[in-house]
Amino acid sequence: MDFDPDSLREGLRPLVPGEPVILTPEEDAYLRHYGIHFSEDVPALAHHFGAVESDEHRLAAHLWMPAEPRGTAVVIHGYYDHTGLYGHLIRHLIDRGLAVVSFDLPGHGLSTGAQATIDTFDHYVDAFEATMRALEHHIPQPWFLLGQSTGGAVAMEWLLGRGVTRDDNPFERVVLLAPLVRPHRWPVNRVFYEIARRFVSRRPRSFRANAENPEFLEFLRDRDPLQARILPVQWVTAMMAWRRRFEAYAPTDIAPLVIQGQADTTVDWRYNMRVIERLFEPRIFYIPQARHHLVNESPEIRAQILKAVEGELGI
Repeated sequence: MDFDPDSLREGLRPLVPGEPVILTPEEDAYLRHYGIHFSEDVPALAHHFGAVESDEHRLAAHLWMPAEPRGTAVVIHGYYDHTGLYGHLIRHLIDRGLAVVSFDLPGHGLSTGAQATIDTFDHYVDAFEATMRALEHHIPQPWFLLGQSTGGAVAMEWLLGRGVTRDDNPFERVVLLAPLVRPHRWPVNRVFYEIARRFVSRRPRSFRANAENPEFLEFLRDRDPLQARILPVQWVTAMMAWRRRFEAYAPTDIAPLVIQGQADTTVDWRYNMRVIERLFEPRIFYIPQARHHLVNESPEIRAQILKAVEGELGI
């Protein structure tokens, strides 16, 4: 690894779509480390990489633009994640002719903010909206929205919190991958949270087997310098506050595709699907053997996921 995350974050230049990008040696090393240097082997693919300003944070954002794009996919990553971990999905979308927008949520990857925490989930939604404002005049329609786990929560919060309906949704299709409503075993874990928050501000993170992909799990644990090693109590507090508000929203007629692994022990998927079925008009695609981190599942499981995404987006 030939890049320092802190210096790369601090030195990130503003994202200017349409202008040629000359990568610094650290930026080049970052893209190679995560296998997302797609412009090297995809003919005429432009990659714009830099910082977008939101009200509270400076966000690391990417736009990959094919020569003749058929539309644009906007990808929102999950908790503890960042754009660098979404190469399989991003490359698949690029190969099928889509421009792809992805950004690091506050406190994640190369974006600013206290690591792996947030004061309110509203800041995640603000980051999504700031990225869209910065790029909306540069990305071709139709637009598609894809969110994994907490990224799915951000997408759902934006849709319901802004009162978006099927008729005025700027995104032609929405895909939610193992979306968060509440975590696995939450009734039990909430008891531990109520005790812990009185004494500590964070606890060590456990690296669980969240995919049937040993190479990915090893990379997360041992070779990803952007991985947080803590679980801040404040993030859990913010998640609880968001969930109370989210579950009280009025339903919408938006019909997302929800892809959910039935071996998922990160989110409480049975509970979550009931809530999503009440608030949306979803079509749910269950994969019995899939765990939580769907974009980095085993090649066999990932093929099922990408085929479902293809069918939903019509690509």
